[in-house]
Amino acid sequence: MKIFVQFVSSLICSVIFGLVGFTNGANFGGNYGFPRFGGGVGWESGGMFFMIIGISLGSLIGITIVRKLLKEKLKFKIAAITMLIVICIQIVAFYNGMPQLAIVGIGMLLIPPVALTVATNRG
Repeated sequence: MKIFVQFVSSLICSVIFGLVGFTNGANFGGNYGFPRFGGGVGWESGGMFFMIIGISLGSLIGITIVRKLLKEKLKFKIAAITMLIVICIQIVAFYNGMPQLAIVGIGMLLIPPVALTVATNRG
């Protein structure tokens, strides 16, 4: 049950931080410019780039909150390394892939919570 709670918390925080990242990234990209990323330029690329970062950081924060509430120790080195790897994979996949597909969008949202839940709950 605790793993499910960690996953759900991680997913909820991912959505919230992803929306915040998209909004701020689109604002930054639209006002100051952002290089081509994932088929867009300006606010489109800035929003998507910072959404990817926000989703990953939100996942980490969601897991951290639940583990603190349950008074369990978080293996922060493993979690941080997992998040860096996930961010790199998502950026490469989005940059080289087809961002229009719904599968890619769902994968972008589900990969960080799943990876972090598995990495932090390994024996």
